[in-house]
Amino acid sequence: MLLVSWRPPTLVCVALAALTMVACSSAPSDETPEGAVRLFLDAMERSEREPEALREAYALLAGPSRLALLERAHLAGSLGGRQFDPWEMIVRGRSRRSFAIREGVSGMRASIDGDEATVTVSEDDGEQRARIPLLREDGRWRVLIDIPPAR
Repeated sequence: MLLVSWRPPTLVCVALAALTMVACSSAPSDETPEGAVRLFLDAMERSEREPEALREAYALLAGPSRLALLERAHLAGSLGGRQFDPWEMIVRGRSRRSFAIREGVSGMRASIDGDEATVTVSEDDGEQRARIPLLREDGRWRVLIDIPPAR
């Protein structure tokens, strides 16, 4: 976390690593929770070799997550002597798939309640699972990463 000196936000790294458990499918769209998760994971995987993909990942985050990263960018700028863009607070190349995922609908399921959703991702054998919260904003689904306030 951010203390006296600036370090990459560890919680963001952990959350992104937990999210990277999904195989890509054809033409995902942020019109569905599953599609938004797939787009976000694809952007995070590409960010290691394409730094501009972090901007795409940032755009797929829900408002509260983007705001928290913006606040961290301002704080990092005040400590580091230069301005940072909020997507620079996402550590690129730090996301890795934790387990193999079933292809298609059986490996990823969304539960929608109004403008909130949870995508459950499960391992091939069904033993490991991850739950990813999302919010619908302006008709599009956005990944919600809990980023605690900077200290």
